[in-house]
Parts: sequence; structure tokens; C-alpha cells
Amino acid sequence: MSRLLALLLALGAPRPGATQAGAITSTITGTVTGPDGQALVGAIAQATSVTTQVTRGQSTDARGRFTILFPESEGQYQLIVRYFGMVPARLTVVRQVHEVRLPASVRMDLGALPNPIDSILTGRHPLRLSATQTARLREISDSLHAQNLATSDSHMLQALEQARSVLTAYQWAQLSNALGTPGSRHPASPAASVQEAARQDAAPARPAPSAQGAAQQQTAPTPRTWAVYTGLSNVYDTNLDHSPAGLESYGVLVGLGGWYRHRSSGTTVAAQYDGVFRNYTGTTIWNRPGHDASLSINQRMGPHWAVGASAEALINGSAEDRVLRNEYSVQPEVEYRFNRSNRLLLYGEYLLKRYPSPLASQNAVDPRVGVRFRQLLGAGRTWGVGGRYDYNRADTTRYRFKGWAVIGDVASPLWAGARVSSNVRYRVRRYTSRLVELGTTKVLRRDDDWVATITWGQMLARSWEVFLSYQYETYQSNDSRREFLDHWVGLTFNRWW
Repeated sequence: MSRLLALLLALGAPRPGATQAGAITSTITGTVTGPDGQALVGAIAQATSVTTQVTRGQSTDARGRFTILFPESEGQYQLIVRYFGMVPARLTVVRQVHEVRLPASVRMDLGALPNPIDSILTGRHPLRLSATQTARLREISDSLHAQNLATSDSHMLQALEQARSVLTAYQWAQLSNALGTPGSRHPASPAASVQEAARQDAAPARPAPSAQGAAQQQTAPTPRTWAVYTGLSNVYDTNLDHSPAGLESYGVLVGLGGWYRHRSSGTTVAAQYDGVFRNYTGTTIWNRPGHDASLSINQRMGPHWAVGASAEALINGSAEDRVLRNEYSVQPEVEYRFNRSNRLLLYGEYLLKRYPSPLASQNAVDPRVGVRFRQLLGAGRTWGVGGRYDYNRADTTRYRFKGWAVIGDVASPLWAGARVSSNVRYRVRRYTSRLVELGTTKVLRRDDDWVATITWGQMLARSWEVFLSYQYETYQSNDSRREFLDHWVGLTFNRWW
């Protein structure tokens, strides 16, 4: 009897690890990252059990991680991740037999809102933003307006991160939960979404909208992948031909150009064209059209690395010198991003220089290698510094030289739609065989070139922009016949179509 009682007790006792009411048996865990591979803090991850229709959620931590617990032993879950300004991510997580932790990492893409910070400001009353919060968000929004129509992903991601830091966790959750209904592929109208999120916190649950009502929802515009512009510039140049005597000239320049950009799965393909028709006083040499066309491709290789390559062709112009020549270049590059604000770029360049027939002896191959560091300081402010080494191998030894350059730049928004930028370049050229006479001796020629530029830009009515620029250049050499000083002022109006 004692043995039978023991056997019955053993069979009736629960087995180790069996499911009990209320026990946590399914854990959905993962990491949410942005299009740049960096962790997204404050993303809202919500999972719904297909079996019980129970929904649970959690916001991501400082490392972009989330953990959602369910008291179910098996089944599947519908996971949706929202982050304001990005396309909601949806996926199905299926629990396998004896599986407890369900991995579900998510990579999100930027949404269709041209300026999501404007959307937050539109809904400032339902969100109950303070005056300080509103003022700070306006600064962030103005920084995006000042970036022109082709705002980069980096600036957009930084603006969203800054907006999240301005808002409280509750306000940010309201925004992230307002990104459209579970059945829609696009976020709803920004202002309506913010107001609706605020109303839902105070109102009882309502039935889902009808198909007709959902069809009438206003959706955000599709992200623009291209733009075309026309421009008109008036310039004054104290030394158009960069000679010791100097040719003072006024000029009218008519510009036409545009860009195209396509993004997909971490890959960005971009093309750009800029054309100009020149008409200067006092000369006919420079009154000829110029063209600049480029094509680039960049691929994200994880949260920190990116690789890319670009090709460019300039006709009747130069990227750095005041000369009429054709340039063709190919530039591979590798970028390391320490975080969203700091990045280091290593690049190489193979540059062909082709001069018109009277100057064909100056034709050259100019291989280059360089490094650039850039930091985004917030609210659209940036600064960068870089260096480069090159060896100009001309067809004739007279024009061969080795050189290096140091470049620095800084940019900052001023007020709504306004931005100021400045850059400085110091360049040295050491000729390998070209001699100049200094008294009774001959030495190799050495040139030093300083160029400083400052530009103020202002967006007008979204489609117009105006630029006022000033450039100072001084060229020094141990060959006094090559020295010059130049001041250049330009006023440009562009119309985007």
C-alpha cells in the first residue's frame, strides 16, 4: 500500500517546468535600430497574442533593447514597433516547442514626413508642450529647413533624437502610438495623429473605423526622390584670371540642375547635375558653359561601418582651381561612425585633368588619399576637419608636383530657414623639377594657397532660396610671377521645382 500510495502521488504531482497559471513562459526580446544601424531609444514595441488577443508592450532602453513577457506556453504573436518619424515595423513571432526566449530584432526606416518636427509643433496643444519645449523644437525644425530640400538621413535622425530628449517619456509615447492604425501601411496625418493620441488617453475605447473612414484618412506625402532647380547669380570678382595684375569683372550666371536619390535596405544611390552659363565683362575666354555631373552609391555595413564610391565629371571647370579644363574622377571611401554625431571618413581619389589643346602639356593624372572627421553638434550645427595628400603626375615634368591640403568647415542655423556656413583651405604644392631663380641660385618652386569662404543662405516660401557668399584667396609662391590676391562676392537666387 505504501508503494502504491507513493506511485499515485508521483503520477499526480506536477512535472518540473510544467505551465502554471500566471507563470511567465514566453519572452519576446530584441533590439530596435534605425536606418543607420544605431540603437533607437524610446521606441514602442507592442506584441499581441494571436491566441488570447492579449497585448503587451514596452519602450526600448538606452541600448535599444526591449523585453515583453507573456504567460503562454505556445503560440504566435504579432509584433509592431513604432517610433515617431519612422515607418512602423510589423512582423510575426512564432514560438517553437521548448522555446522560451523569442528573438525579434527590428531595423526601422525613415518615414514620409518631410519635417516630422513640424508635425510635433502642429500638435503642441494636445501634447501640452511647455513654452520652453516649443521654443527648443522650433530650433530643431529650423535646422532641418536650413538643410535645403535634400536633408540627409543623418540630420533627420539627429533631429528626431533631439526631439525625443526635449519631450517627456509620456509625450513621446503619445507620438509613437499615433503612427496610424494596425491595418495601414502609412502613418496618418501628423496633426490629426497627435490630437488623436491625446484624445485616446482621455476617452474610452472605440470600435475600429470603417473601411470607408479609413480610406478617407489623409496620409503623409511620399518621400521625394528627386528635385530640379533653376538659378540666377550676380558676381563681382576682383581677379577673374588669377594673375598678378588682376582682371576685375562683373558676371551674370544662369544655372540649371537637380538631384535624384534612391534608398533601399541600407543602400543609397544618388545622382546630381549642375550646369552654368557664364557671361563676364572684360573677357570672352570665360564666357562658356560649364557642367558638373556625379553619381554615387553608399552601403551600410552595420551600425558603424559604411562603404561607398562616387564618380564625377566636370566640363569647362575645376573643383578647386580657377581654370578651364575637364576633370574626371573616381573616389572610393570607407566611413566609420562612432555614433550618430561623430564619423571618420577615409577616401582615395583617381583624378584625370585634361586641358584644351594649347595647354595639353599640363594634362595630368592626380591620385589622392585623404581623411575627414565630422561632428554633428545638434540643431543642425556641424563642424569638420580633414587632410589630403596628392601627387600631380603631368605629361611634362615641368608641371609635376606633390601637395597636401588641410581643410576645415563649420555650419550653423541662424533663424527660421536661415543658415550660415564657412570653410577654410590651406594648400601646399612642391614642384619636383620646376626651378625658379632666387638671386643667383635656382630652387624648386613652392606655392602656398589660402582660401576662406563664408555663405549665408535663406529659404523663402519652401521653393525659393537666396545665397550671399564672399570668398578671399591669396596665392603665394617663391616665383613672384604666380602670386595673386582675389576677392569674390556673389548673390544667387534658386527656384526649386
